[in-house]
Amino acid sequence: MTDLLRVAAAARVFTLAVIASTALVGDVGVDGLWYVTAIAAVAELGSLSRRVPDRFIVLAEGAVTSVVAIWAYPDHQAAMPYLAIPVLIGGIAAGLRWIVAVLVVEAVVMGLTSWLLPGSIDSDVAGAALTWLTTGLGLGLLGTFTRRSITTPSSDDSYRSALGLIRQLQSLSGQLTSGLDPVDLADQALAVVSEEVVVRQAVVVLHQGPGFTPLRYSTGSVPFPLDEVTPLLRECWDHQRPVYGEQLVALPMSTSSERVAVVLVDCPATPDEPAIARIIERLRSSAVQLSAALLFTSVHETATAEERRRLAREVHDGVAQDVASLGYLVDNLAASTTDPGQAADVALLRKEVTRVVGELRNSVFDLRNETAPGQGLGESIALFARHIGSHSELTVHVTLDESSVRLRPLVEAELLRIAQEAINNARRHSGGSNLWVRCRVQPPYAEIEVTDDGTGLQVPREDSHGLRIMNERAERIGAVVSVDTPVAEGRGTRVSVRLA
Repeated sequence: MTDLLRVAAAARVFTLAVIASTALVGDVGVDGLWYVTAIAAVAELGSLSRRVPDRFIVLAEGAVTSVVAIWAYPDHQAAMPYLAIPVLIGGIAAGLRWIVAVLVVEAVVMGLTSWLLPGSIDSDVAGAALTWLTTGLGLGLLGTFTRRSITTPSSDDSYRSALGLIRQLQSLSGQLTSGLDPVDLADQALAVVSEEVVVRQAVVVLHQGPGFTPLRYSTGSVPFPLDEVTPLLRECWDHQRPVYGEQLVALPMSTSSERVAVVLVDCPATPDEPAIARIIERLRSSAVQLSAALLFTSVHETATAEERRRLAREVHDGVAQDVASLGYLVDNLAASTTDPGQAADVALLRKEVTRVVGELRNSVFDLRNETAPGQGLGESIALFARHIGSHSELTVHVTLDESSVRLRPLVEAELLRIAQEAINNARRHSGGSNLWVRCRVQPPYAEIEVTDDGTGLQVPREDSHGLRIMNERAERIGAVVSVDTPVAEGRGTRVSVRLA
């Protein structure tokens, strides 16, 4: 039972208790108590069944109460006070508009009842009805304030809800036979297609932003330029039915309530309709699994992005400010030092503090730099490389060859982090004067090269994690990282990451 239902039930029970005490000690007619008790019981059962919206239940409750109040008066006056309760519950359930709606229904029904029952209304009845309708208006307005306090969740309530959902997910994760990896689930969908028809090449495509993004390609040698088949994909996505092109078939992956993906298939011959029907039916189960995996991935990516922003704020507002303050102290020390030897040491210290502040600022930019919905991977890498060039002695050269078709957000994010690590390593350790960044993205293929003209790769320290982290990120998305050094004339290092 929701909080709204609890308040409505409490209002009915409390009012019935007041009417009962009045009926038992006063001369207002006990039968009226049974009438409104029956009305309240039926209304409460309707609310608990959740088959009819509460706002319509209170309209019916108010209408029936109005009939009983006019018909039973004055022998059974106990029904009249109950006119206020549907108005109160209308305010709790739906706000001011439904307060007015219930009052209008009650007034109209009482008018019709008095017209159908001549002599049933006089000044006493009209006065009593007006009194309790006015009381209902006041209670209804109080109900709207109650509604706001109930329906506005506190931060604790939000966290409790999130905690419950996370626990449910944790308990369910071990029962998911296919896991929550979208790529693995897309592979299974492609396997379903290949079991029913002969396939030269196929791809599972997601609708993201204004266009379509490949999630997984099947193995094959036939190229699949998605730019040329966007109209086919869009028609399939919009109408959720198979769409045929020249040796191509676009098949929808959808659940009973949402569109999930499109499977684009290149066949040597057009499949027959029974085969297509079987594929679509079998893909429904895959669509449910893929939808759950995509939702889980989206939550994970959102949490990761928020954590990176939080770390950026912490570094900027904490460590970076503290180190910058040390710089002012060093400046004061330099101004008061007369010994030449100490002055040289202080100058070296000031240079080191400046370097650390610069590193922290670059780290903040690194943490905040992400691929935006309207900004491709190449643009994000170019933005980061130019930022590094403007804050170092390196001359940065950027070459981009990027398709309008996007890679999956997770893949773009990992490739961006690998490129950032390679660029930062070149800035920190190469000792070179030039940095070349080349990015080619033609889904499902992508290649990024970061080359410098420095002294070449040195023997890494035992606590160095840069290359290991880049390899871990690459393995996560099925890419390969390679490092070549020297590149030319005994100098330079080239870091490449390739996704095929």
